[in-house]
Amino acid sequence: MMFLVACLVIVPLSTSAAQPQPQSNAGYLDLQRSYGPIGLDVNITGQVSEWPDLDQSCSISSPTNPAIINDGNSWGNACTVNGGSSTKGNITGSFTVGNVPPGQYVIEVTACAGNNGCCPSCGDWVQAVFWVQDTPTINISPYGAYAGGNLQVLGSGFSLNDAHSCSLAGAVVGTVLDCQISNGQLSAMFSVADGIPSGYYELIAMGSTGDTANTLVGVATV
Repeated sequence: MMFLVACLVIVPLSTSAAQPQPQSNAGYLDLQRSYGPIGLDVNITGQVSEWPDLDQSCSISSPTNPAIINDGNSWGNACTVNGGSSTKGNITGSFTVGNVPPGQYVIEVTACAGNNGCCPSCGDWVQAVFWVQDTPTINISPYGAYAGGNLQVLGSGFSLNDAHSCSLAGAVVGTVLDCQISNGQLSAMFSVADGIPSGYYELIAMGSTGDTANTLVGVATV
């Protein structure tokens, strides 16, 4: 039996002109995570120049809203570039998501000579987009199951203050095999209740601070 199930998922970055689009003039920027709540620590890696001995320092900033770089100054948060000994200008660093409205924000790393901060969008620079989530979301895998079968639940955007354990609720839940939250991300597994009629059922995931997310689960009978 095929399942056609509506569920909440992590929304991909929009290609609409109204949404911020990452750009670069000299390499690439990878974010450890491209979405999450305020207060999340995000590690970055990337590459800014293919010329040796060109860049000795770098700064993390945002042209869309500087406040997303929680501990940044007017030229952003300092990061590290190994331009003095590398022919690729590899960069590493981190930032804490600041108190900004939910939405998508451009994160930029600018590299330059010297160690006094780098003017944003000057010299070598790379960008990526980070999505600040306002409410948690969850999705399930696979998209449906037979009664008694196991389903995995993955979620993001939960409070960073949530304790390690979490809970699952709904008529579809038989036995909760595992439910954990770490750094705003949820991972869980449950077995579908035995004897439940075929149909669509709401699944609710809850963190210890009371934040919740829900989705639909399709159930089939043999």
